Amino acid sequence: MADSKNHSITLGGEDRIHQASNLYQTAFQDDPVITYMLCNLSTPARHNYLYSYFTSLMTASALNGGIIEQADDWSSCSVLIPPGKRVDNPWTLVPAGILGALFKLGIAGCRRMLFEYEPLTDAARRKALGGQKEFYYVFFVATRAEARGRGLSSALLKSAQRRAAEEQVPVWLEATTEYSWKLYQKLGFETIDTIVLGRGYAGPDGSQQKGGEGVPVRGMIWWPSKAT
Repeated sequence: MADSKNHSITLGGEDRIHQASNLYQTAFQDDPVITYMLCNLSTPARHNYLYSYFTSLMTASALNGGIIEQADDWSSCSVLIPPGKRVDNPWTLVPAGILGALFKLGIAGCRRMLFEYEPLTDAARRKALGGQKEFYYVFFVATRAEARGRGLSSALLKSAQRRAAEEQVPVWLEATTEYSWKLYQKLGFETIDTIVLGRGYAGPDGSQQKGGEGVPVRGMIWWPSKAT
């Protein structure tokens, strides 16, 4: 399967956990939301922990039907959660190792993930869907630094859009950086809400900062019926 620019794209599931975690470990080293979730760790400790962190998340996604797509020999990777599935499915938390990840986050980190990020993004998603129950969720998408500018993330997102269009369901995602927000807009995603995490105690880069403006996260949706 390839897009119009002839990027080589393949898909799989549980067999791709290692490759996806390896890519994301590097690609998300300084992502504001990841930094915010793990801000109880020093920068070196956070970087060292990211592979284990993503392994838990990738395992949870795979156990819940997640589709892991890669482009151009793992230069880029996306994780797509299909309609009716959730990564936070309580029946898969233990086998995925999520409980261990939450322990590593500490009490403050658990609060950020379970009682701040999840409720706020869920509320934005409900607002966007307006009663629509079925949707695809782009859990993660990233490209290695040396491969950026070649349209790889765009190719993977367009693949998700084609899949969703065939089933006539929307695609939901969250933009955690200004760069990703602008990219998603170009692909037809509509900004529904801007969520601010850690207002008053985190900077925009996710680090702890008293009086900080917080970390902006844009909830975005794409509807096949609105595609041009």
